[in-house]
Amino acid sequence: MVKSDIIKIAIAGIGNIASGLLQGINYLNIFEDKKEKLLYPKISSYEAKNIRVVAAFDVDADKVGKDLEKAIFAPINSTPQFVNVEKTNVEVHKGPVKDGLSKHLLEVIVVAEGPEANVAEILKDSGAEILICALPSGAESAVETYAQAALDAEVAFINCTPTSIANDPEWARKFKKANVCVLGDDLQSLAGGTVLHKGFLDVLREQGVIIKDTYQLDVAGGLETLNTLDDDRKQYKREVKERAIKQSFGNDINLASGTSDYLEFLGNRRVGHFWIRGEGFMEMPVKIDIRLETLDGPNGAGTLVDVIRATKVAINRAGNGPISSICAYGFKAPPVTTDRYTAHIWFSEYIQGIRSD
Repeated sequence: MVKSDIIKIAIAGIGNIASGLLQGINYLNIFEDKKEKLLYPKISSYEAKNIRVVAAFDVDADKVGKDLEKAIFAPINSTPQFVNVEKTNVEVHKGPVKDGLSKHLLEVIVVAEGPEANVAEILKDSGAEILICALPSGAESAVETYAQAALDAEVAFINCTPTSIANDPEWARKFKKANVCVLGDDLQSLAGGTVLHKGFLDVLREQGVIIKDTYQLDVAGGLETLNTLDDDRKQYKREVKERAIKQSFGNDINLASGTSDYLEFLGNRRVGHFWIRGEGFMEMPVKIDIRLETLDGPNGAGTLVDVIRATKVAINRAGNGPISSICAYGFKAPPVTTDRYTAHIWFSEYIQGIRSD
């Protein structure tokens, strides 16, 4: 592998998605034949094995100061261990605390002692090209602090959280002016509740069914779900998910979407329930009731692997600001929304060089 093929990333928030991502990269290194499980085994010249973590940030005392390959398996993380992870030679730095931990998370996490690291300086020194922000939902000040650090270091910013960065006109303007890419907001899992909910509704609408009422509610046992026990953060996350659907289907639909409770015994599992009521020809009643069970870590990492490689393509093309094609494909709250079918076309055309944004 030549040096130019390496995609150097930094991660803020060493939780379940970070664990899924790092394990996923190692998994594909061990089982080369499994790369076909990715929707895009190769993006431009980049495979998952080209991704290398060069810096990491967290606030948990069980992670800060530890080697990254050990920190991802801290007891608080619930993503199962699928493979042994190679030594990374990356130590987890203490990042800015700000509003990163809700009162519920503070009951189970001890904040590391010592000063907070200079994130921008570490990004520059590490040679990172992309900063992935995987903080808990509702950590607006902390997310914005990392976004500013990415701007200061002139590295691309991938916002996996619901906080508006790529979708915020002022932040988008800042990144565009700095000639830095920004991708977001709110990472959409590979087989997650929102993308499948939209998919079911899309198919019914295409077949002429009028949607009357629908909900997609889930329970899970990961820290992100514990975090959303905070009423304000739960409502914030729910609004983002519901907005993602209403932008495609209008405000007339009776809709509820989001996480309803935290069940510790589920661990990394997320159990979702989809219920749809509509009317077809001659007011024929149509009802759908479906149960979905997934693992949060791999589910989010599956999308993130694609987004990282596409972001590297954008960097190579001197892209700046939000890249609409990547955002629409990989996130629930992109700056430019479209249906899932069109989003896949845009993404495919972008990585082929057919689309410029």
